[in-house]
Amino acid sequence: MPATLSYAVPSRWDGGFIGNMAVLADDAALNGWTVAFDAGFEITNLWGAEIVSRVGTHYVLRNLGWNAAVPPGGTASFGFQAAGADSTARGLALNGETQGGEPPAPPATPLAITVADAAIEEGQAGTRELVFTVTLDRPAAGSVTVDYATADGTALAGQDYVATQGRLTFAPGETSRTIRVTVTGDAAVEADEALLLRLSSPVGATLADAEAIGTIRNDDVAPPAPLPSLSVGDASVAEGDPGHGGPGGGGAAEGFLSTAGNQIVDAAGQAVKIAGVNWFGLESTNFAPHGLWARGYREMMDQMKAEGFNTIRLPFSSELLHTTAAPNGIDFSKNADLQGLSGLQVMDRIIDYAGEIGLRIILDHHRSSAGAGTSGSGLWYEGSHTEAQWIADWTMLAARYAGDATVIGADLHNEPYNGSWGGGGANDWAAAAERAGNAVLASNPDWLIFVEGVGSHQGENYWWGGNLMGVRDRPIVLDVADKLVYSAHDYPNSIFAQPWFQQAGWEAQLTAKFDQMWGYIYREGIAPVFLGEFGSKLQDAKDLAWLDRITAYLAGDLDADGSIDIPAGQQGMSWTWWSWNPNSGDTGGILADDWTTVIAAKVERLEPLQFDLGDLPQDGGTAGDANRLSFTVTLSAASDNAVLVDYATVAGTAGAADFAPASGTLRFEPGETSKIVTVAVTADTLAEADETLSLVLSNPRGATAGDMSGTGTILDDDGTTTPPVTPPVTPPVTPPPGEGGLEAAFSLTSSWSTGFQGGVAVVNHGPAAVQGWQLRLDMPYEITQIWNAEIVARDAEGYVIRNVAWNGALGDEATVSFGFLGAGTVDATQIDILF
Repeated sequence: MPATLSYAVPSRWDGGFIGNMAVLADDAALNGWTVAFDAGFEITNLWGAEIVSRVGTHYVLRNLGWNAAVPPGGTASFGFQAAGADSTARGLALNGETQGGEPPAPPATPLAITVADAAIEEGQAGTRELVFTVTLDRPAAGSVTVDYATADGTALAGQDYVATQGRLTFAPGETSRTIRVTVTGDAAVEADEALLLRLSSPVGATLADAEAIGTIRNDDVAPPAPLPSLSVGDASVAEGDPGHGGPGGGGAAEGFLSTAGNQIVDAAGQAVKIAGVNWFGLESTNFAPHGLWARGYREMMDQMKAEGFNTIRLPFSSELLHTTAAPNGIDFSKNADLQGLSGLQVMDRIIDYAGEIGLRIILDHHRSSAGAGTSGSGLWYEGSHTEAQWIADWTMLAARYAGDATVIGADLHNEPYNGSWGGGGANDWAAAAERAGNAVLASNPDWLIFVEGVGSHQGENYWWGGNLMGVRDRPIVLDVADKLVYSAHDYPNSIFAQPWFQQAGWEAQLTAKFDQMWGYIYREGIAPVFLGEFGSKLQDAKDLAWLDRITAYLAGDLDADGSIDIPAGQQGMSWTWWSWNPNSGDTGGILADDWTTVIAAKVERLEPLQFDLGDLPQDGGTAGDANRLSFTVTLSAASDNAVLVDYATVAGTAGAADFAPASGTLRFEPGETSKIVTVAVTADTLAEADETLSLVLSNPRGATAGDMSGTGTILDDDGTTTPPVTPPVTPPVTPPPGEGGLEAAFSLTSSWSTGFQGGVAVVNHGPAAVQGWQLRLDMPYEITQIWNAEIVARDAEGYVIRNVAWNGALGDEATVSFGFLGAGTVDATQIDILF
């Protein structure tokens, strides 16, 4: 018989379908094969073959290298996903020989009945009706019937509602009917109550959803309880010396994370796990995290912490770092401290508050231009956003947040699905990741570097960002050891009907699929693995099975036998769920559409994977209270409602040179009675009297005012010295460079057509120590961003710039540096520095 070609359509949905084709060899072997056909659909994804050409509606496809040879009587198959309602392939031809054409019609699906949940306010007397809607998925030619009956939940028949049962009939053509249940009102203050409505015995249809929950919402309010009172206590701390973190000392990297084998470890070498959530929006044209139109960012971040997450993966765009557009989509009555800030400064505030409450941040370069989703190019560069700018942006961010252990690392680029893993060239993602990772570590050696996968490798397609097969033969090598983490993305059937979800027994094969694409890196001890995105609305039965498998795999069940396979003392793989936001069209969020209610089913599935990072220091120094005043603010009793109070420091004998001013709003969640406000103290070596400042509370909401002021005492620990003899006044002399006093040098880090990044190193050539420095930076360029220093004034010639609180002290031959972004085409000869 001649070689033949078959075509089948195993799966359809609105606007698309899956098509499978099989090549069957006759008595002679095939050494390569070509398939041609005409079609009104568009192939959007293809596996097992490649497209040779497409002219109009005519496709020509051919074998890949691994399936070109088909032995006598053997079969080679391939498949594709296509967009379009018509799945017909006309004029099928195999190696030029015409074949049969029309795919078999799909079997008729039975009618399906569903019932939706319902809710009603209880009322304080009389009765109301709880209305359930029962639907058919399409009109029926004849009548359809289904029985129904109520059942108790927390609501009891005869007390809270009237038990109901009966039979519902859909007349020909009808697709919607209602069932009404009488609810009895009362004035008791109680929790919401629920009853069940169950369908059974359908005739003429099947049951797609046979049970609904009816919620009787309580609308009775208890009389208000007396408000608790707010108070703040006094605090004291030893001043400390510059360069030390108070008693016990501690190096600058003690609060940062590293890697050991396949584990992420803390500074003590203990295995830890990132267990977080994605909060998107900074990458969008809002230039701010989403949801700030509904709530305050602090309130939402407190909720993330309360739900057990320890990290936020924070997407941003390249455009965010360069735009002059103001952030939008923010209700400033709920986010007053974000008023007037740039998008980058909003990022600063998110990071600052994360540090205050013990959350960590992973910065994620999600796309180049501002918008939704990953970059349209599928690459880390796009249009005017070059690779050089991408690296410069990362270098700037690494320097900006250096020393702050709140930010634990850089997810270099989200879903580089059009990149290749190795092979050289402009699209070699592995090589680009090494270039960017090494640049980041040169600027900030404390960060972790997260490297995502590609979309396809050696003919194997997988989720964008999830294909890390290439690591085995081409691992990433960074200049700083123990800082590399591989990052994958993985999603279920509802996001995209991948072919492996359509195969018989697919659930049992999922663990092997994870292992093939990214899990082997962890299982074989190559490096840690971080699942940066996974999520679902949990509305698809296949999604639930996928979630069971992937959470077990993340927990350490690497062979799906129900037992944990990792040694005691080690942790499973790290992760961040997609997403916190309910406005993710694919997955929804941890929050419901009201931006407040937590979807319990999602949090419950993630709870076994959570991890408490504990009291890891947030400033990169030693854990504890050294060089910080810690004021305790208390409520006299727990409240059933949130309590808020504003706070601010007020100088006393301690002034701006002695401490960093602090202000903000504290929020006590229901049940909480204590909060801590920390104030950073500036160390020095001066022998002086103890100094004081105040922390003042104001504007209490939900509580009355008690003791609203606390005194903070900075205890001098430098001893006493004989007052120095005042020397005769002589005219000041500016020493030559390198012979004494302060000297500064400018260096150009990078430049592009519309701007540049520069750095200034300030050196004290002594011999005396300097307690604070200030310089003039004269140049014809505008500074658009600055870090590790602050602008005092600007005139027509340039800027006056001084130290920030933590880098003003310079001993003999000590050096500090700051950086900035400038606008315009740079000429370094036009930049002068004066003291």
